Amino acid sequence: MIDSKTEIRNLLNYQFPDFQGELAAEIVESGEIVDITADTLMMEIGQKVEKIPLIVSGLVKVFRESEDDHDHELFMYYLGPGEACAVTLICSAKEGYSKIKAIAEEDTSLIIVPVTKFEEWMAKYPSWFYFVMDTYQHRFDELLKVVDSIAFHRMDERLLEYLEKSAEVSHSSIVHKTHQQIAQELNTSREVITRLLKKLELKGMLTVNRHQIKLLQ
Repeated sequence: MIDSKTEIRNLLNYQFPDFQGELAAEIVESGEIVDITADTLMMEIGQKVEKIPLIVSGLVKVFRESEDDHDHELFMYYLGPGEACAVTLICSAKEGYSKIKAIAEEDTSLIIVPVTKFEEWMAKYPSWFYFVMDTYQHRFDELLKVVDSIAFHRMDERLLEYLEKSAEVSHSSIVHKTHQQIAQELNTSREVITRLLKKLELKGMLTVNRHQIKLLQ
């Protein structure tokens, strides 16, 4: 049976191969593996950030929620294996509180390390510094796409982009979402989503079944 430190080392070698040896050794010593079942809330807005999660398997959805109406959400981005949440890293640097919510879309495994290691590793290990900077840049680009989508795209375009992104990260042409879930994440009504899905279906771009949408193009 593989002990936890060996398992962490193997996971780091596979999902975070650019981490230099000394950094990986510190993560092995200070980190732990956490398994989270699908649909589990991993991070809440206002929650103190005490751990840095490194995704080794599964899929995590990151989004904002309206302070006045918890039925309204704004999808931000997905996190997959080999990634970390940029917002969490920013909060880690300040020992602050979360500005986002995160939910496991699938059964997900993480390596978590203490937030107190963030600044120490930024100074000691170039591979950690570049990982954090690349994470910031990638997520900034993702958020620009969200802003552009809201500002410049029609809702049917936003819906199709959302479905394509969901299919891409799940490596499947089938998106397992209800109309209500999609409406919440795109900050619109269920009726609008239902109408637009019918429109896209008539164009031959997808098919709609109970709790799932299959992309055809």
